[in-house]
Amino acid sequence: MTHDTATAPDVLELIEMRLATLSTAERAIAEVILADPVGASGKTIGQLAQLAGSSEATVTRFCRSIGLPGYAHLRLRLAVSGDRRRNGEEVDGGIAMLGDLDPADPLSEIVRKVAHADTRAVDVTLAQVDEAELATVVDLLAEARRVLTYGVAASATAAFDAAAKLNLSDCAATAAHDVHSALMLATMYGPDDVLIAFSHSGRARDVVDLLQTAKERGVATVVVTSDAASPAARVAGHVLLTAARELRFRSGGVASRMAQLAIVDVLFVLLAHRRFDASVDAADAMHEAVAPYVIGSEKGGK
Repeated sequence: MTHDTATAPDVLELIEMRLATLSTAERAIAEVILADPVGASGKTIGQLAQLAGSSEATVTRFCRSIGLPGYAHLRLRLAVSGDRRRNGEEVDGGIAMLGDLDPADPLSEIVRKVAHADTRAVDVTLAQVDEAELATVVDLLAEARRVLTYGVAASATAAFDAAAKLNLSDCAATAAHDVHSALMLATMYGPDDVLIAFSHSGRARDVVDLLQTAKERGVATVVVTSDAASPAARVAGHVLLTAARELRFRSGGVASRMAQLAIVDVLFVLLAHRRFDASVDAADAMHEAVAPYVIGSEKGGK
């Protein structure tokens, strides 16, 4: 990551956001940390592993799952989080302090929790995005002959939005939301092309299979996911991490999609900025084409 530790998202919130995507062993480590963050920050990797009934290797995997390079970074972020609280600084506890939906919650509280989950998903995603990886993906898109975007269920929204925005940037993009169509398209792609797959969990088998097929054909592969240690992340050549925790009853809900769409929007703006004149010309041509179908436009009337 390229972000300063002092301005990075609160690590406890990151852990809470990733909780649902962690393995059983990694979740045990998370629970030890959340129960006593200050105490955990003073433990060696071996001591933390022992407290969680786990191994040092699992602690290292846990760090990567929450988007940190290693245990030293986790201890530092935990220490910073503890200092902020001891010094009375305002810390947005976000999802960590928000809690899940409760049967006794009044309407106003439910609305607040849903709104907070959605807005924090975007805020934390963009605050912790790996800028070097982001720049690399933009480079790939700028040079790509064709781009295939893929997602199923809730993630299909991001795939279609990505293709639409890439086309606005004069980048030939096609969206697919069923694995058969995507695999057939992937067999026609090669080293000059890019695949961007979206999967909140990173564990959708069709996403992993598509990434593997594209990779074998030399296609540059990118996955947008919330789990850095997921099967999809392990297969993809490039990983852009989102941060979202869905509230109860909202698996595949708005928070994960908002985080994915935030990544799409950043890619679009960076690419448009890179190819400013071509992007403006492409956008103007597209707006001109649909203007007759917009009531009230100068060229409307059809």
